[in-house]
Amino acid sequence: MTQSDTGLLETDAPSGPPRAPWRWRWLLIGPLVLVALFAALVLSFSPSVPEPRAPDTPSAAAARRALQQITGSDVARGEPVQITLSQRELAGLATLGSEALSPLRMQARLGAVLPQTRPTSKTRAASSPANPTGELIIDLSHQIAGGAWINATAIVRPAAARKSQEQEPGNLPDIALTLGRLPIPQSVTHWALARVWLRIQGDVARPTPLAKALRSFTATPERAQLVLINPGRGAALAGLAQAGGTTPEPRALAAVYCAIAGTADADLAMLVRRTAAIGAPAGVSPEDHNRVVLTAIAMRAVPEYREKLAGTARRLVADCGASADPVTLAGREDLAKHWALSAALAATLGSQVARSMGTWKELADSTDGGTGFSFVDLSADRSGERFAIAAVKPQLARPVLTRLAAITEGQLLPRELLAKPEGLDQAAFERDYTAVTSPEYARALTAIDRLLGNAGVP
Repeated sequence: MTQSDTGLLETDAPSGPPRAPWRWRWLLIGPLVLVALFAALVLSFSPSVPEPRAPDTPSAAAARRALQQITGSDVARGEPVQITLSQRELAGLATLGSEALSPLRMQARLGAVLPQTRPTSKTRAASSPANPTGELIIDLSHQIAGGAWINATAIVRPAAARKSQEQEPGNLPDIALTLGRLPIPQSVTHWALARVWLRIQGDVARPTPLAKALRSFTATPERAQLVLINPGRGAALAGLAQAGGTTPEPRALAAVYCAIAGTADADLAMLVRRTAAIGAPAGVSPEDHNRVVLTAIAMRAVPEYREKLAGTARRLVADCGASADPVTLAGREDLAKHWALSAALAATLGSQVARSMGTWKELADSTDGGTGFSFVDLSADRSGERFAIAAVKPQLARPVLTRLAAITEGQLLPRELLAKPEGLDQAAFERDYTAVTSPEYARALTAIDRLLGNAGVP
């Protein structure tokens, strides 16, 4: 064999494994590039919403006014209801939401829409000084793993006059939504909102689509107003529970509630014992059964929240013979309501929501016309919340149910706690405790929790 032959053979010999075609490489690299690009557009190293300020009495009062419009309307199901929110009420709701849904941060504000085109006679009339056009701006920030933040901003404006009924069904507002630096098409935003609207109507057999339910949305720099079809008093609470994946099974809830609905002359301890003694149906876990038990107790003890708590079981419990006799704890109807409602909220929506709602209610009560801030009420709230959180833990569900089946009044609320301060107006509360973030307030809560723990509250 000649040298030239040898060289030819060496040249022709493969030098390694064959290279993968570029198209296969891009199939592997392409998704990674897209994920990296998406992350670069959506994620940030800092929040757009500053750290929420501590809740105070004015914020709590404003949030209460807003919530009363949203969830406390006496308008019948299927009839239009008008909700008008001022800047103060929007800010109060955002502060409450930031605390209840922490670590999510929220802020909401109203602004004026600046004209971008030469005004016509129609737009001049719509945005005249007597009737200025406004917009609602909602900012959200949520921290994720690694210290990164997801920031979102939604700018909501009344539907543009150019849209016809055929082009844009209903009266859905214009919404410019961005995730970080990534704009979201309005059609996607409207689709997502429509899905959420259907989701929150947890107690409606045939939910009304958002495009038909929302009659109008208007905004000025001072207030936002919307008119929508009332989906029912229980829709918001049932929808929140469904969104959290903790809604009680409706048939099980109806069975337990109907078994106790007619209980007369009930003190809370007796009602809890009777309800806890009801056996769980086959296939229901102990923690889910406890969630049913606590929700049914609240439905009996807090009749004004019965429909809200029933959710999708509302129709199943409609014919249960409910007693009109109040349920009491330590001889007081209000304490039974505090314990039962806090337990139901904690069992279905979580401890953070239940605790925030209890604290904000007391702050709102300290304003003019309220009953005053009550550490006795707060003690009942914390007892119900602590029992509920333990009751829905798989490892504690059975022992807690056994304890509830033999509970006494003093184990629900120790008598020493009945001597705690109550009836404090805003000035008295701020004089003695400054704020709900102060060391003085923290010491007051620690003392309550110590007495609850000594009584055997989980």
